[in-house]
Amino acid sequence: MSITIIVPGSLKDLLGGSDQVTCEGKTIGECIADLDYKFSGFKSRVLDEKGEINSSFMIFLDGQNLRILDGLATSVKDGDEVNIIPFAAGG
Repeated sequence: MSITIIVPGSLKDLLGGSDQVTCEGKTIGECIADLDYKFSGFKSRVLDEKGEINSSFMIFLDGQNLRILDGLATSVKDGDEVNIIPFAAGG
């Protein structure tokens, strides 16, 4: 099963300069763990110290925000696309 993860420029350095990678897993959490195995440090940038989605990011599965789905326990299937989007700040 192959899931595509698309990351913002601020995370590309963790993925060898790429803004899109594939991962394996049955849930978003498993996919993040798979990417952390392949690219050490990925998980600690995307998740907070409690293991929840870092408040600096929103994660979408095929256009749906994980916060309204099952969070990291959200199931994924072959061909799904996950987008990690940073919150923008301004003032």
